[in-house]
Amino acid sequence: MQGDGETSTLFELRGISKQFPGVKALDNVNFDLNRGEVHALVGENGAGKSTLIKILSGAYRPDGGTLHIEDYTTNRLTPAHARQLGIFTIYQENTLMPNLSVAENIFLGQEPKSGPGIFNWKTANAQSEELLERLNIKISPRLAARKLGIAEQQAVQICRALVLNSKVIVMDEPTASFGRNEIENLFNIIRSIKDLGKGVVFISHHLDEVFEISDRITVLRDGQYIATHPIGEVTREMLISEMVGRDVSMAQKSEGHTVGDSLLEVKNFNWGNRVKNVSFTVRQGELLGIYGLVGAGRTELAKLMIGAARRDSGSLIFNGNTLDTSSPLRSIRSGVCLITEDRRQTGLFIGRNVKDNITIAGLSRTKGPLIDLKQDRDYASRFVDDLNIKTPGVFSPVKNLSGGNQQKVVLAKWLHASCRIYIFDEPTRGVDVGAKEEIYRLFAQLIQEGKIILVFTSDLEELLHISDRILIMRDGRISAELTGAERTQEAVLGNCLEEKTI
Repeated sequence: MQGDGETSTLFELRGISKQFPGVKALDNVNFDLNRGEVHALVGENGAGKSTLIKILSGAYRPDGGTLHIEDYTTNRLTPAHARQLGIFTIYQENTLMPNLSVAENIFLGQEPKSGPGIFNWKTANAQSEELLERLNIKISPRLAARKLGIAEQQAVQICRALVLNSKVIVMDEPTASFGRNEIENLFNIIRSIKDLGKGVVFISHHLDEVFEISDRITVLRDGQYIATHPIGEVTREMLISEMVGRDVSMAQKSEGHTVGDSLLEVKNFNWGNRVKNVSFTVRQGELLGIYGLVGAGRTELAKLMIGAARRDSGSLIFNGNTLDTSSPLRSIRSGVCLITEDRRQTGLFIGRNVKDNITIAGLSRTKGPLIDLKQDRDYASRFVDDLNIKTPGVFSPVKNLSGGNQQKVVLAKWLHASCRIYIFDEPTRGVDVGAKEEIYRLFAQLIQEGKIILVFTSDLEELLHISDRILIMRDGRISAELTGAERTQEAVLGNCLEEKTI
């Protein structure tokens, strides 16, 4: 909706360039957004998407180009100035204040007052609860933010953007850990934002979502502008070709692979009301997928299995022997590792370089009191090559890598640790189609090497594609097991909602 004197364009970025040491992140890129529109920004990891939105949000200063925000023109913004101009960015990584409550995070900087300097808890909690209900996310506004999962963190940030009445809302992988119901709820909110005349920049590697919610799509590749398409004038195949510059087909599971006897037993895991008497087995040569909607207990179960949370009961039995998984360190020594969904908080030492992150988990295998620095460098270089990690070198700060390349560093770390049991929690969250293909091939390779693979994922397409067998979690329990022809989208979603357990 356009008022008197308002232009249809909310912002326009012209000729934006940005260079980091050894990397030209953006090279003369143009991008704009209109009122009442969702403009999707797509490209592989390292294409420049995150750099572009950080320039728009004021986190980075461009080396060249101009920013036009309605009738205001500048060559750089600060975060505070961007907020004043109505630009709110929801990054894929958590930016909440962990020790504040949900309501306090939602109203941060806009606190309702019941008197001078007195926070009005009643108003904040009531309005937060109303916003959360619109997103269909059942969390208490009084809960500390540090206790939230990834999807819940995203929901709180969206609520905060609505409270600030922002004109431009940038969403960087907002649905990365959402189930289908949460995605539908989010899209309804986005449509409401459009109706108010606001604009949304939508970044996602899930092209089905891009086609469902977007009005226009812009493609970046290797820091360069490739094309902008109205949604009705482009196909999925065209987009993928423009994104990667080559033909990419999703890697297939190796056909005809043998599934043997049960090798791993997960027995009687309990953690209060979060995980309830979960038991199952994993067979040799199979990939087991575990699915559940937000709050089903998937991430909590993964943490329990490697001792990252204090369980009430539960054990891991591998090849007839009970493993010591009472703490993460003891789990690693037992050959069990967890690739977590929140790579920046729990998967990486974000202040260290690529080499340190890759080799840190394998230090326990070092013979003698001294670390062989040359050997560490060689190991890291090999994994950078094998996993096609885009980095200027192994001594580059890992914080400068794109999200997908950071994920590959996490994978390299655990490959270097030579574990026997790999637990992946949202392994391709924020990862582009090309990197997904590489990760799926890695799964197949690990299985061929005799490793045990469990994948906790909220990506239905991924789940159905890679899994030999699927377990459904609901309300902290295993509610169903699907094999063979039973593995359909309808069956997965149906069992997420039905009241039954196995």
